Amino acid sequence: MSPFTVALRYTLLIFGVISAVLEVRAHAQGNGTVRGVVANGASQPVGGALVTLTALGPTNERHEIETDELGEFEQAGLSPGHYSIAADRDDLGDQILRVLVHPGGTTDVRFLLERGRTAAPWLRSLQDNRFATAAFAEGVRANRAGDFETGIAQFQAALQVAPTCLECHFNIGVSYSRLNRFEEAEAAYRTAIRIRADYATAYYGLADIFSKQGRTREATAARSEANRITIQSLAATRARGQDMIRRARAFLTSGNVDDAVRQLEAALATDQTLFEAYYWLGRSQEANGVLNAASRSYSLYLETTPAGEHSDDARRRRAVLEP
Repeated sequence: MSPFTVALRYTLLIFGVISAVLEVRAHAQGNGTVRGVVANGASQPVGGALVTLTALGPTNERHEIETDELGEFEQAGLSPGHYSIAADRDDLGDQILRVLVHPGGTTDVRFLLERGRTAAPWLRSLQDNRFATAAFAEGVRANRAGDFETGIAQFQAALQVAPTCLECHFNIGVSYSRLNRFEEAEAAYRTAIRIRADYATAYYGLADIFSKQGRTREATAARSEANRITIQSLAATRARGQDMIRRARAFLTSGNVDDAVRQLEAALATDQTLFEAYYWLGRSQEANGVLNAASRSYSLYLETTPAGEHSDDARRRRAVLEP
């Protein structure tokens, strides 16, 4: 083999490696990250909360992570687009939000889980009975430790007191699924759906076990139904957030700045893709003399909506506020 041939092959090899690295980097830069914190009603971090991200689009992306001892979580490598993101822990209840993941960007989320905040009657009945509450908590701990048989027994004990406990039936389904007892898992998920027809989480559970069994058509149907329910729920939540923005603007016009700020913060806590709220929050904070916070709010509005209805005014106001 001539020196020229060796050199040529070496050059092509190096070029191939560089191309592969650049391709990986380009892919990574196209994905986004969601990070956040889960806190309780006393603003204390909630460790061990389950955070679930589900893509609301053509992909079937679904990720589950747990918060650390500081209540923090982070999920990287997400395809750009809208996601539902839910946080849940035992008897603290859950909260679901919608977020928009930008290519190469990071979206910050904050959850507030508070005992008794949920309106679910099955959860209230658990909280009113110490035995059921303890059994449910033990079931969750057993599931997380991989002791699924014990988890099933504990959730079934809780059902003796609260037979309409959705999370009990759902967690039984999860346990049976992990044990590859798919028929029993399906029965548990379907029981949860009979109790509440719009329980999207159970449909996601069905989609999971159908996929594991190669029942592709049924898995697709279950996942589509779960997405439909989730999107419908998020649309209703978004409408409430938009109402809060309208009320905030009315408060701001009348000079009631404190109530305007509260409404806007509540709107963003409800749906963090209501980007217009950042602009009006900046206006309210500016009127209140909280100038650094106002500048940050204008920046958030411009980052998320660079060509929005209020972008020119936001840039002008931010320029005045910046030193």
